Amino acid sequence: MDGNFINDSNYLDQHFLIDGKIIDLFIKSCNLNDKDVVIEIGPGQGTLTKKIAPKVKSLTVIEKDTRLKTYLDNIPNINVIYNNVLDTEIPMCDKIITAIPYSIIEPFIHKLIKTSFKELYMIMGSTYIDNVINKEINNLSLLTNTFFETQKLFKVLPESFNPKPKTLSYAVKITPKTSFEGLDLIFKHLYELDNKKIKNSLIEALIDLKKLTKRESKILLEKFNIKNEILEKQFSTISNNELKYLYEILKKEGI
Repeated sequence: MDGNFINDSNYLDQHFLIDGKIIDLFIKSCNLNDKDVVIEIGPGQGTLTKKIAPKVKSLTVIEKDTRLKTYLDNIPNINVIYNNVLDTEIPMCDKIITAIPYSIIEPFIHKLIKTSFKELYMIMGSTYIDNVINKEINNLSLLTNTFFETQKLFKVLPESFNPKPKTLSYAVKITPKTSFEGLDLIFKHLYELDNKKIKNSLIEALIDLKKLTKRESKILLEKFNIKNEILEKQFSTISNNELKYLYEILKKEGI
C-alpha cells in the first residue's frame, strides 16, 4: 500500500488486500482471458486492477472513495465509475471481482439478483461463507443459496489485509442459477416480491411451481396451516426465526 494514503477502516469499512501471494492466487483463480468483460468493485489503490487490466477485453472499476482518484486515474485502459456500488447499475459483464466491505454484503447480494453476470469472484468473511456452504437457514445465506451456487476457493488470513479485519476470510466463486425448482422457486418468488404479503407471494409461487389456478393455490396454502401472523407480513420484514419456521413448513410439505 502507498505510504502516502492513510486508510481508516472506520471511514468506509475498507480493508485493502496487500499480500502479494494471495493477490496472485486470487487473480489466477478468476481464470481471466482476453474475451472477458470484467467489473471490479472496490479497487482501492488499483493493486488488483493493474494485474487484471492487461488480461481482459475490458475492465470497469466501481469505487466509492474519491480520495483514490490519484491512483486509479493513472491506470491505462480502464473505465472508472466513482460511486457507491449499491447506488450504481452494474453493467452487464462476464465476471465481477471484489473484496467489498463485509458490512454491505446483504444489500450487495440483493443487488446481484438483478445484475447480469456469469461469474463472481469475491473475498468475504468466513462466517457468511460458512453459513452459505453449510446451508444455514438465515436471511442472507438462504438468499444467496436461492439464487446462486457458491464454491469456496481458498482461505485468506487477516494479515493479508491492511488494516486487518477481525475475522478470517475466504475467496469464493459464485455463479447465478439458471433454473429454479422446489423450495428455490418458492423463495425466489418471496425474495423478488419481498414487499408483498407473504400470503400473496406464496399463492403466486405455488401457481408457478404446481401449475395451479389461483383458487387451487389458495386452497393448498390453507392446508399448510402457516400462522396467519406470518402470512400477513411482508417478506422483507421477516425475522430469521420466522424464516426458519416458514422454511421448515414448506420443506415438510414436500415443496
